[in-house]
Amino acid sequence: MNSSTTDPYDVVVIGGGPAGATAATFLQRWGRRCVLVEKAEFPRYHIGESLIPHTYGTLERLGLLPKLRACGFPKKYSVRFVSPSGHTSDPFYFSETIEGEASQTWQVERSTFDQLCLDNAREAGVEVRMATEVLEVIFRNGRAVGVRARSEQGAIEELAGEVIVDASGHHSIIGTQLGLRGPVPGLDKATMWSYYEGGERLEGIDAGETTVFMRRDGGWFWYIPLPDDIVSVGLVADPANAGGSPDSLEEKYVREVEACPPLCDRLRQAVRTAPVRGIPRMAYQNSRTAGDGWVMVGDAAAFLDPIYSSGLLLALASAEMAAACVHESMEAGDLSGEALRAFTEPLGRGIEVMRRLIHAFYDPAFSFREFVNRFPQHRAALIDCLVGDVIEKDMSAFLESLATMSTPPVSLSAGRAN
Repeated sequence: MNSSTTDPYDVVVIGGGPAGATAATFLQRWGRRCVLVEKAEFPRYHIGESLIPHTYGTLERLGLLPKLRACGFPKKYSVRFVSPSGHTSDPFYFSETIEGEASQTWQVERSTFDQLCLDNAREAGVEVRMATEVLEVIFRNGRAVGVRARSEQGAIEELAGEVIVDASGHHSIIGTQLGLRGPVPGLDKATMWSYYEGGERLEGIDAGETTVFMRRDGGWFWYIPLPDDIVSVGLVADPANAGGSPDSLEEKYVREVEACPPLCDRLRQAVRTAPVRGIPRMAYQNSRTAGDGWVMVGDAAAFLDPIYSSGLLLALASAEMAAACVHESMEAGDLSGEALRAFTEPLGRGIEVMRRLIHAFYDPAFSFREFVNRFPQHRAALIDCLVGDVIEKDMSAFLESLATMSTPPVSLSAGRAN
């Protein structure tokens, strides 16, 4: 294996998913020389198909809206919940709090969506290296100064950069390397999912909605319409019900789907077209998400739960906020951890709102219907959470009312690694 070192880049981005591509695109446009290093070849499969409306602004600033409109993805205008008995809630239409086109979004096929984001980075001038695995981040005197990467042919290369952006998803390269990764208190969930052709869709603007089928044990199924008459159907539950070895997932998944009559009604004419996939433990966090010469964005920093489809929102939002922070820090000549973590406080407040609502969802004493009936003035705030409008927004009154019906979870710091 040959080893070489390139001339320094301004920014080295680890990971070519939406978070990495977004951060690199903005930084390159602002005059920063960026290289993006991705382990896989695209297009590649990925779970996490449902956008929420508050991604609209970032997608517009990236210039991706015309391409998304042309993709034929199902339009998503709402989300609704179905009780274990089959009672269906009224849809929560995003247009209740958002006007115009921004009140709708899309259910995306991730292989296509992620390719759009990556191609957009290339068009901005980002140097993209596919099929190249980052082996480690290089630190010198406590500061990140580059990465050591291996190409598909086995060549080892050191890519130097003033700032390293970790967008490596659940691999969390820096978090794993520095021992920063730990659990999220109160969120120990597993998931398994597959795909069906011919699942029933609702009519009109409800055809593309996300439907949540709730279970008596606190678990739930997602039902997400995708292109070509395909629906994504996944279970999120305690590991005993949704986890297990790959050999047991198929049998367990079929059994759990059959135990949910309202879901089976939607699938009575459908045929499963894919194997069952699963993740045995979903939630994690890092005790730090920025340091001297480095930042984490998207799933590299943390993942909570898919119930409100916040994954892509947080990927895009954190990447845009981090890119702005990196750019401003480079302008000021200060790449310390203190400077580079400036974006994490406002982002963290928004994530905490989502975490509180996730906790309430799994609280058996809590009911969304009762909450809206008791606090009708907060229905708009609840929809703000469902559309992702929680970052840099005062949600204190909503959270105070929420606390009267669902005891707040323990501090995130209780589950963090040292």
